[in-house]
Amino acid sequence: MTDLLTPELLYAIEAKFSAEEDNRKLSWLEQSKYNLEVMKFRDALRRSEQQAKKELLKRRKQHEQKFINARKIMMCQRHQTWEEITQDFRRQYAAIPQDDEEAKAKYMLMLYNKYYFSPTLIGNIVGKPSKTVWLWLEEWVFENEQLKG
Repeated sequence: MTDLLTPELLYAIEAKFSAEEDNRKLSWLEQSKYNLEVMKFRDALRRSEQQAKKELLKRRKQHEQKFINARKIMMCQRHQTWEEITQDFRRQYAAIPQDDEEAKAKYMLMLYNKYYFSPTLIGNIVGKPSKTVWLWLEEWVFENEQLKG
C-alpha cells in the first residue's frame, strides 16, 4: 500500500494539514489538487484490493482442485471410502498427545499443504470450528511471511 502513496498525494495532504494548522481554508486550486489526489489514491486502492481478491479466489480454486485430485488418488490407493479415510485422519490426530501443540500444528499444516484439505474439513477432523482453523492458518501464514521478510 505504501507504493500507492505518491509524492503528489503526500504534498496535497501536507498542504491541507498545514492550512488547518494555520486556521485558513485551502485555495480553490489546493482543494482541487487534494480532491484529485485522494480520488486517485482511492481508485488505486480499490484496484489493488480487487486484484488481491482475484488472486485469492484463483488460489482457492486451485487448492480445491488439488484437493479433489488428491481425494480421488487416496480413495483409489487405499481402497477405502472417503468417510473411512477421514476417520483414519481423526484417529491419527487423536493419537497426538494433548499437550503437544507443535505436533498438532504440524499435523494441521500437513493436512492443508500435502492433502489440500479445506479449513472446514480440517476443523471437522481436529474437532474445531472451521473459523478457528481459518484464523489459525491466516495467523500462521502472516507469522511465516514476517520471518521471510
